[in-house]
Amino acid sequence: MEPDEIKKLWGEIGLLKEKQHVSDDRIKDLLKNQGKSALSKLIKMAKFGIIAPIPLGLLYCLLSRKFFEAGGYYVILPLTFLLICILLVPHNIKKYYFLKEIDYSKMTVKEVTEKILKYQSNVQKFQLYGTTGFFIISGFWLYWDYKLTFGSKIIWGFIIYMIVIYLACGLILIPLLYKKLYYDNINRIKASLEELKEFEEL
Repeated sequence: MEPDEIKKLWGEIGLLKEKQHVSDDRIKDLLKNQGKSALSKLIKMAKFGIIAPIPLGLLYCLLSRKFFEAGGYYVILPLTFLLICILLVPHNIKKYYFLKEIDYSKMTVKEVTEKILKYQSNVQKFQLYGTTGFFIISGFWLYWDYKLTFGSKIIWGFIIYMIVIYLACGLILIPLLYKKLYYDNINRIKASLEELKEFEEL
């Protein structure tokens, strides 16, 4: 083979390698962007969690106006809920900054994975405690509100209706919201990380 042909062949090989390198980097960027998009949604939810709890607690107190008018132990429930909402703010601030620390450009796949798994565990615990709290607080609220509205009178149609709404919110709506707002995004991040890991091992 002539020297010119050898030189040309090596040039073509170098070009192919360069294209392969660009292609590899492009794939990695796409995978990282998938994870960043899902992470951005989780950060927005954490930010919303900082702003929303106190107005939610005040709205609950407003809806519980009859409890304040009745006085006595009735006021304990709305005030307890308001206190819980206030205490949620520092928790959500911590969660927000935890997510903000995740940086795809500076952290390894392993480091990001560990962070996301820790965050997922936190979300699962919060869902458990939050759902339990929902059943307890909502149960008391419905019972006391019914008692203040109807006294000892039994209205089965209304009671059954409220029980259905109560169970639907606790057993269906809350899990669906967690899936849509948290777990779907967490799974997207985990999937992109798994693909990145497999791609880097090739």
